[in-house]
Parts: sequence; structure tokens; C-alpha cells
Amino acid sequence: MKRMFTLLALVWAGSSMGADWQVTQSDSISAYVLCHQGDCPVRTAKVFDLPVAVPMPARVSDSAAKPVTMHSSTSVRFALASARLSQTEKAKLKAFLKRHRDARRFLVVGSTDQIGKKRFNETLAYKRGMAVAVFMRANGIPNRNIKVDSRCCIEHPPSTNPDARRAVISINE
Repeated sequence: MKRMFTLLALVWAGSSMGADWQVTQSDSISAYVLCHQGDCPVRTAKVFDLPVAVPMPARVSDSAAKPVTMHSSTSVRFALASARLSQTEKAKLKAFLKRHRDARRFLVVGSTDQIGKKRFNETLAYKRGMAVAVFMRANGIPNRNIKVDSRCCIEHPPSTNPDARRAVISINE
């Protein structure tokens, strides 16, 4: 409040004396300097470089447009060196499948962290993907609608990298 009063007093005093204000900034600090006519810097126009607007093509509405594609995904987590789904993860996966029963294509990507030997992790990543696919088939998803892939040896541990030790199930329409 005191600053506001001081600023208003300076503005009033400057305007009554025919003075002008100069604002300077350096490193996010603003300074207001009272200057009298004749010793103030010359005012310049401020110019902003704005990108040239590119006209957008007219959108043609088509009543027979393609259906909106559905992109959704979820992930299930696994214990260290395991490809077994826990009851919690099974419930999560079952809820996901119930919401997306009409989807035609699922992509399941199993993954591992860097702990352990590369050959073991490559096999484990694939087994995690297959464990999810087997669960999906048991819950009514046709085999032809499921594609399984794997990624081995993700660099960071699961505490800093959520991709490690899990399988991601995504819908690809």
C-alpha cells in the first residue's frame, strides 16, 4: 500500500511539473525514473516480431466422415523378475477390457528394467506381454485382435522410469 501511494505521489508530482517518466528494467527489476522535458531519452515505437499468419484451408464437412478413432491405454505392473499378474493388476486389466470391449486391435508391449542379464530380460519382457495376452484371451478378446511385442532393458529403475517392469496395453484402431 505504501509503494502504491509513493508511486501515485510521484506520478502526480511529475505530471504537474511537465515531466515525463522513464522506465528501465534489468534482471526483472523495474525502476521508475523521473526525467524533465529535454533530458529524457527519445521514445521509440515498440515492434513485436509476430509470425506471419498462414491462412488455413477451408474445412469441408462431410456427413459420411470416418468414425473417430479411439486411443486409450493402460499398464499393468510386475514384481521383480516375474511375469505373473497380481490380483490387483488382473482387476485393473479386467476393468480396462470391460470399458473397451468393442476395440478391434490391442497392442501389448512387455518391458523390463536393466537389472539382470540381457538375455534373461529379453525373455522376461516377452513373457510379460504374453501373460497379459493370455489373460485377455481368457476374458473374451479374440487372439486375432491381440499383438504382443516387448522391450528389454529400459535404462532407469522403476522408481524413476515408469516404463520398467510393466506391460502396456493400448488400443490401435
